[in-house]
Amino acid sequence: MYIELREKAGKFYVLLRHGEEEKPVAHFVSNSEVESYNVAKQFAKQNKCLIRVTEAQNLETPELPKPPEFL
Repeated sequence: MYIELREKAGKFYVLLRHGEEEKPVAHFVSNSEVESYNVAKQFAKQNKCLIRVTEAQNLETPELPKPPEFL
């Protein structure tokens, strides 16, 4: 498991990754590089794993998690 910090089109996505085969889902999105890096550091500290920083020139934009449905 690792935390991926991905930059694409001026937005910074924080993803929790278990492997390369899964579809990327962003758990945090920001326009601020510093804010997204701080969130990635907190996720990495909580999960005791490393951070991987990538620039997504050829990579797809990650999905955002779906919010819970309310009755």
